[in-house]
Amino acid sequence: MTAVDRIAFEQGQPLRSADLAALFGPLDLSLADHVRSAHHCQGVLIGLEPALQTTPRRTLSVTPGIAATADGDLLVLTEPHTLVPGDAVVTVVLRAIGTGPRARPWLLGPHTAAEPGTDVVLGRLAPDATTVETTGLRTIALRPGTTQLLTGRLSQATAQLSGTQLCWSATVSLPSDLAATPTVIASLDGPPPLTTISTTIAVQAPDSASFTLLVRHGRPADQNPVLSQVTKATVDIVWTAVVDVPPVAIGPAPLATRTTETMALPDERAETLNVDEPTAPLPSVSRPAFFEHQVLAAADLMELVHAERALRELHHRTLHGWGISRGIEVSGEAGSPSVTVMPGYALDAVGRELLLTRQVKLDVPAVTGDLEGQPDDPESHPQEFRLILRWTEDDEATVHTRDGAGASFGAVRLDNDPTLQWLPKEAVRNGFDLELATVHVRDCTLTASPDPSSRRPLRISPHVAAGVTTPGRTEWTLVKTDGGSVMGLRTEIDTRSGGFTGSPTYLLRLEGRRDTPLPPPEEGDAVLDGTPYVESSATNSLVVVIPLHSGVTASDPDPANPATSVQLNPASLLNDDLPALVGGSLGWNVAWVGVES
Repeated sequence: MTAVDRIAFEQGQPLRSADLAALFGPLDLSLADHVRSAHHCQGVLIGLEPALQTTPRRTLSVTPGIAATADGDLLVLTEPHTLVPGDAVVTVVLRAIGTGPRARPWLLGPHTAAEPGTDVVLGRLAPDATTVETTGLRTIALRPGTTQLLTGRLSQATAQLSGTQLCWSATVSLPSDLAATPTVIASLDGPPPLTTISTTIAVQAPDSASFTLLVRHGRPADQNPVLSQVTKATVDIVWTAVVDVPPVAIGPAPLATRTTETMALPDERAETLNVDEPTAPLPSVSRPAFFEHQVLAAADLMELVHAERALRELHHRTLHGWGISRGIEVSGEAGSPSVTVMPGYALDAVGRELLLTRQVKLDVPAVTGDLEGQPDDPESHPQEFRLILRWTEDDEATVHTRDGAGASFGAVRLDNDPTLQWLPKEAVRNGFDLELATVHVRDCTLTASPDPSSRRPLRISPHVAAGVTTPGRTEWTLVKTDGGSVMGLRTEIDTRSGGFTGSPTYLLRLEGRRDTPLPPPEEGDAVLDGTPYVESSATNSLVVVIPLHSGVTASDPDPANPATSVQLNPASLLNDDLPALVGGSLGWNVAWVGVES
């Protein structure tokens, strides 16, 4: 950690270059310390993809992007950059220009090592290679603040089940604001039923809206399976869903809607909106420098302000995401001509801070009903509007001026208040216009209280990462008793992609088919299944064991066919061919979630 002092000024103080440099220095140092110690972040944050072109000449290009060094500094490449590799093995690194944060790619020869604290390795290229090697070289930095983490419980009392008492399923609905399909892990909350020898939980058909839990209990082989229809869950199940929200992509930002009028948008305006995922350009920013006896212009000081703001916005954009952090609630009653907006804080897709410092009373749009309705038409339907909060551009902000030397005067301060605005749904720029509430207006009043369901919260979570091993490429080995009998399977998983700094807590899920034909001369099907557990773990890996207890269970729930009893982990399948079976036709693999405080 680097010690920094607070800066103070007095009237009549001679201003030195060191005083101006000190305005920027504390922010720069504290931001680097924050990235390094709070985010444990090092490597590529977004973009910076190296690619080799062989025609018309052999060149290496790197796309724009952002990275974080081991020292915590942010590096920015704003434009595509092309290099010409030589005839030797070269390492591609991103390195700051001067003191940064502007950066450019460099090629390091076979005898030159990357600087561990200041260089970010992007890949390696051999003289005869046709692609850039990145495996094991290119570090993808984690963005803990942008992970969505949800937990829930499937309760015995409220679950809607189908199947039998030994094998049943239930569907779990997820909140509507998930950014993508999550990795879901489920486990028992408490002991399994006393009459079972094993209980396994499989997650099926996960998407951004729901997933299905398949619960299978095994009983000893000398007991009859319970095939009667299930009416009540015999266990409680807790689940965790993790979604890694991708950073805002690099691209043009949509134009702001400057008018507060509620008329329909022209076609060319609608085409500029990002209705799916937002994109934003990268800022071109350099650390400012000053010298003694320099004649200061207004642009020099504005560059200082711009650099400070750009670095902070890059940090927010890449490491925290965008959304409403706290407050900014909207209230109003049916029949009211206005709404009340409370103070609060939010970040937009560029990383700009939207700080509403006071309570605001805002009139609803002055409309009578839908566009076809007449003012006195009882069949007129209310119009829908979204109340949004957005960044106030410099040319829109309230300007505070002051007299200067002689007869001069000029702007010395711009109000930092964000803009509250009513927009039709199709005019909202995702990521740039933060939705606070949806309202319906008729006769210039609300028809109901504002609906906050379209708000996007800014989630802050611990360091969470998830991964899935590849079906068909997950290597399984046998776990045997002292007498040589097969009792389970073991696999080792590489978790370096999680970027952990210690040994995290892991949650596991076994994926793949469970049903398989019995080997000849036996006939019929059997079930191979077990509950995975962590045998050992380290910072970059963990060893997973699947115990396989033999017994009897029921077939999968199928409304069209009655349930039948099947063998669970029969001895005829627990042999030396088992790793090839589960790794091949059954496609067993492991999904994991690691949580590090």
